[in-house]
Amino acid sequence: MVDNRISLRLDDNEIGEIEAFLRNHSEFASRSHLAREAIRAFIEEGKGWNGSSAQDDASARPKTYKVTLAPVEAAILEGMVEAGYYIDIGDAIRRIVGKSVVEDHLDKTIGSMHEERRRLVQMDRDK
Repeated sequence: MVDNRISLRLDDNEIGEIEAFLRNHSEFASRSHLAREAIRAFIEEGKGWNGSSAQDDASARPKTYKVTLAPVEAAILEGMVEAGYYIDIGDAIRRIVGKSVVEDHLDKTIGSMHEERRRLVQMDRDK
């Protein structure tokens, strides 16, 4: 197999993100190794140019988003990862967002149930 090269232009922030990722993920030997694996994973997910999926149940698959954090937010999360609260930054963000979304949804559901109960009680009183 012949190794081919491609050229990729990245800004300083993107290079910094890659370097930070590599410091915490020794399974990748280099930027090139990370890029090859990232491209392979992207292709295997079946995503095309328009972001559509070739898999039948794409709506059930996790979605990937890029999140930009303020330096203080990143520092706090990195400290929590180092302290063992989370596996990595992605885990921290997933759990924090998940907790917020679930709690908000539960609060609304419970509030709706209480409102329905109040309405039924009032209807019963009005009879």
